Amino acid sequence: MDEGPQAPSEASALGGGASPSTPRIPASGVLGAARDPVVIILLLAGIFDGLAGNLIHSVLLIAVGLALGREVALGRRGGASVAGNGALAIPPPWPPVLAILGAVAYAVIVGAFGRYSWPATLAVVLPGSVVLIVTWREKGYPRRDVPPLDAIGAIAWVSAFVGLALWELAALLLQPSLTTDSAAHPTISVLTDPLLATHPGRSIALLLWLGLGWFILQR
Repeated sequence: MDEGPQAPSEASALGGGASPSTPRIPASGVLGAARDPVVIILLLAGIFDGLAGNLIHSVLLIAVGLALGREVALGRRGGASVAGNGALAIPPPWPPVLAILGAVAYAVIVGAFGRYSWPATLAVVLPGSVVLIVTWREKGYPRRDVPPLDAIGAIAWVSAFVGLALWELAALLLQPSLTTDSAAHPTISVLTDPLLATHPGRSIALLLWLGLGWFILQR
């Protein structure tokens, strides 16, 4: 039985060939993204990395900052479902023993590559990008059951990060130039140079990077 042409809203709801529209970002969302501390930190870090000549780091930091800012502006920032204690209910993809052995093997192999070489860069950027894309597509957001931050802990972490940022900025500006290191005014990267100059040091740093990433993913 012919019921006549469908209304536009009905045709859209039934998938009548209409292409999905691009979500519009409200002005309040733009202001919210501009005030988000994580977005600000990523963009500032990318800008100063670019001024210091670290082009790859700069592009990656700014790209992630802009992408996260868009999510914040759309009101979609968040994560997966939260367990009762506030930790993400994300089971490990492999048994813990295999995951640890894989992480150690990855750190040992990639740590053998020279610093700032293309093999080392790709070995870090590619898996990092895959994890970022997979977690970004998580549909369990926005999170509405996250417990409030502890005020003392938040102040302590903010103070530590602000202090490190001011130290890094002061040391960077006191160098002979933005691309010339100074032993008298070392940046954090200069202080880590002795550790990262060796194969074991780079492998340890990679293991810490993987461990920190998994810890953050579980929050």
